Amino acid sequence: MHSTKCGMSSPDSVIAAFRDQANYCRTLGSPFTGTLLDLAAERLLAKSVWTEAILNWPGDPRADALPLRLAGALHRAVLDGGDPQLAASYAAAQITAEDLDAALTRHAALLAQYLQSPPQTNDPQRSAVLLGGFLKLAQLCPGLPLQTCEIGASAGLNQLWDTYAYDFGTWQHGEPQTAPLLLRCRWSGPQAPAERPRVMARAGCDVSPLDARNTTDRLRLLSYIWAGQPERLARVTLALDHAAACDIEVARSHAADFVAQQLQQRKLNGVFVLYHSIVWQYIAAPEQQRITAAMQQAGRSATAQAPLAWLRFEPGRARDGADLTLTLWDGHDPAGRDFHLGAGDYHGRWMRWETD
Repeated sequence: MHSTKCGMSSPDSVIAAFRDQANYCRTLGSPFTGTLLDLAAERLLAKSVWTEAILNWPGDPRADALPLRLAGALHRAVLDGGDPQLAASYAAAQITAEDLDAALTRHAALLAQYLQSPPQTNDPQRSAVLLGGFLKLAQLCPGLPLQTCEIGASAGLNQLWDTYAYDFGTWQHGEPQTAPLLLRCRWSGPQAPAERPRVMARAGCDVSPLDARNTTDRLRLLSYIWAGQPERLARVTLALDHAAACDIEVARSHAADFVAQQLQQRKLNGVFVLYHSIVWQYIAAPEQQRITAAMQQAGRSATAQAPLAWLRFEPGRARDGADLTLTLWDGHDPAGRDFHLGAGDYHGRWMRWETD
């Protein structure tokens, strides 16, 4: 699925996107992936066998996460177990430009497959950021259960946010003795509200949903975890096992269609909450507008007994991460009330709470 936000990119913009993503990977804890992408940029300049489709990319290489599509294909080749030479390079966290060039040539078919759709980074660690928003919502709507609706849900791992346990250093949430997963996150700022939200119904959609019970889908999701992050790989594996045990299902649907459907099925004895994390950029502008209009229209009829909420963890004004924001319609203001809750690390490693 290529972006439709702009015309064909230039080779220079593609190479620049690879260089920039390499720096982001190093900053976010995967220096080897940074090395891979820098070497890929070098080979793009040399115009190797596999480079044509990338250099002639029909969209925005940054918005389409083009470098991460290539990184995912390489990691998938390692996880599949059929390329011991590449696996050895990953294990040693060392690879030459020539070896990378050869690996991408060997796996040209796999690379072509991965170029067809955006990465799906369904890391449950993002629930550590989203949790603050759900706690704030429970404080604003005391006693009301939540009907949650996630778009861009991938395998649905963040649909189960309420079943995980959390350790934020200065405070904790959940029961680590019985939870399927303990998520650790560095917290700064005031403590989030000490609420215990109850989920009465949960649903999620994705244009290309992954099934936690399906081996091929599991490998695809794990392939987008960056090299040299074994703890993240183990965490996502545990979350996949939990989602499979819970029979979590993610509907195959465009986000705007799904939101409209879920709003029609909205329960009137709780809070309907639409939420998403690092997915908005992958939704085309007309569809974004449809979602916004549907939420605003539904919000105008919201009441204190049946509120409507929109929780977003997406890039915004924060320079070092993404913003966590909440809009609530509860009958007080037809336009809704906006709350800037803070900022979090893209991978959920830290949260900076900026409200009380």
